[in-house]
Amino acid sequence: MNTVTTRTLLDLKFSSDPQIAPDGKSFVYVLTGLNEEENRYQSRVHKVYFETFEDFCFTAGSGVEGVAQDKNPLFSPDGKWLAFLSDRTGKFQLYVMPYTGGEPVRITNFRKGIGSYSWAPDSRTLVFSARDYHEGTKSDVRTVKTLRYWMNGTGFYGDDALHLWTVSRNGDNLTQITDGPFDEDQPVFSPDGRKVVFVSWRHENQIEIMPSIYSVDTTDRKVELIYEGLGYTFAPVFSPDGQSIAFFGHQQGETSAANNHVWVVSAKGGEAVDLTPQFEFGQGNHVGTDARYDSAPEQPVWSTDGSYIYFTATSGGNCNLYKVSLEGNISQVSPDEPAVINSFAARNETIVMAKETPICPAEMYAQEGSSSNAVTTHNDGLLSGLDLSHPERLSWQASDGLPLEGWLLKPPSFEEDQKHEKEQKHDEIQKYPMVLEIHGGPHTCYGNTFHHELQLLAASGYLVLYMNPRGSTGYGEDFVKGCIGDWGGKDYEDIMSGVDLVESRPYVDRTKMFVTGGSYGGYMTNWIVGHDNRFCAAVTQRSICNLYSMYGTSDIGYFFNYKELGGADLWEQEDFVMERSPIRYVPQVETPTKIIHSKEDLRCRMEQAEQWYIALKRRGVDTELVRFPDENHELSRSGKPAHRIERLDHIINWFDHYRFGTTVDKTVDKTEQQK
Repeated sequence: MNTVTTRTLLDLKFSSDPQIAPDGKSFVYVLTGLNEEENRYQSRVHKVYFETFEDFCFTAGSGVEGVAQDKNPLFSPDGKWLAFLSDRTGKFQLYVMPYTGGEPVRITNFRKGIGSYSWAPDSRTLVFSARDYHEGTKSDVRTVKTLRYWMNGTGFYGDDALHLWTVSRNGDNLTQITDGPFDEDQPVFSPDGRKVVFVSWRHENQIEIMPSIYSVDTTDRKVELIYEGLGYTFAPVFSPDGQSIAFFGHQQGETSAANNHVWVVSAKGGEAVDLTPQFEFGQGNHVGTDARYDSAPEQPVWSTDGSYIYFTATSGGNCNLYKVSLEGNISQVSPDEPAVINSFAARNETIVMAKETPICPAEMYAQEGSSSNAVTTHNDGLLSGLDLSHPERLSWQASDGLPLEGWLLKPPSFEEDQKHEKEQKHDEIQKYPMVLEIHGGPHTCYGNTFHHELQLLAASGYLVLYMNPRGSTGYGEDFVKGCIGDWGGKDYEDIMSGVDLVESRPYVDRTKMFVTGGSYGGYMTNWIVGHDNRFCAAVTQRSICNLYSMYGTSDIGYFFNYKELGGADLWEQEDFVMERSPIRYVPQVETPTKIIHSKEDLRCRMEQAEQWYIALKRRGVDTELVRFPDENHELSRSGKPAHRIERLDHIINWFDHYRFGTTVDKTVDKTEQQK
């Protein structure tokens, strides 16, 4: 059997975004792979017939030149047409093709591409969002007037507002239906075609954005408020009879430390009803992985008769499919198993899911009743020849009694090695180095999904520990809020309690332990090496070292940091902000640290990496700074394939150097560490 390598990533296939045809006889989905020669991703819409499960690429067409990404397919209501987005001309534009087959036709040509879209009920018109249409100024000088003017992955958008447009399916009759200084997105036609419902924040105050739901009349362009948002509000969808609108969100302001619920409001407007007020799991998939791509927009899905709504929710390390009735009765639809559903479609009693497992990226599954069967096997040929590691689930209690969950991957040869030791009757059990991986967010989680980086480390001979400390999603709202105002506090203790748990096992080499993480995981990596010297080496990625400077340099710093630090602001709580910043503890750092950062990261800016590098270098810590050009905060998940592989090589090489080239005993008394 072969083992996972960095290049295994190039052969993985990622399935997502199923859509069932209106006649119920077939469905489509998006299949994505990595193209090494072109150093980018290639996505195509595939078509599958339910009767035979015959699967074939549907959107290739002779008009495709080179590598392109086709995504977000949507059927016209009459089932005769399929629309999708594609970057065949550079930016994502809207394409339409007959569902009987034929050539896709591009029907938009916006300089910055388009955002979300949907069909009109007559199947003749589509509505979409776009940030601009005119060429605008040719000057490269930027004038900023708004508080929010750029976003990681999007870049600088300045004062260009996101507006709504309609266009005929053949590309004629392009019409702008909203205007003004406010962004509008996620447009959906009403069943009678008279109005378009959308999400917007139509207030001058941009310090805290809490989108609301509006409608615009397609005839007179009159805009009316449907629901006043008090927190995240997104994905409005009309009920089949057009009388109600379902949507996701919460009412706790602009924060990710709150569970999104399923809501329903009258299409005429008024007070919304929370259908899941006591449901402890937040709506949506929050389980992170580097083996997923473009898993589709999340939307509530109404049953055909309008009596209940399908939605996904993260529960521990799983993401399951549920349904809730209009009376608030919730039941789980997907099988109770270690798995993550990254997207789904439902029509009548048929459900199609893109399901991930700990040993396979997402494949398409069809479910009728309680049975679920795999429809695609894109990764079987590759994975069947690899010796994969199966995670061991861990559970323990934090110092204050809070239940915690994590997983341990062992090298694929682990069991055979242990068996060999017993047969040879060796006096000492074989020991393995260990890597602690810390997730970002902090309000995301690890779980039961295939993660290439973790499998790679295990295949390289490392034990891999990953866990969900307080602040992670999937364990109730109190848990997800557990790190608010306490970054580097109990969350740090949770992580180290997991390390203590595994470190005590006889096969762990306590002199060869390593730590890495990205974003919040990078923050925590920096925090750990400033508070504990037990790790032999560290790799900190897209990290944070100075929360004070992050306030004014990150695309989200001025509101995210404020909320995450419990309302601590720069002027009144400067000491607290710096107290929770890893850079304050640089004099205590002894751990050799490699810093990996992306030049175009607008979430955790390069200045964070540069501060950390200079500080460590000045203090004499063995350190390197690796700068990736033309990449943003998503390098590990959607960066250029060549850069993703080089990043992984940097991690493995750094750890291997200190694993094989250093014999210093890093084990110290824990009471001394706490001092």
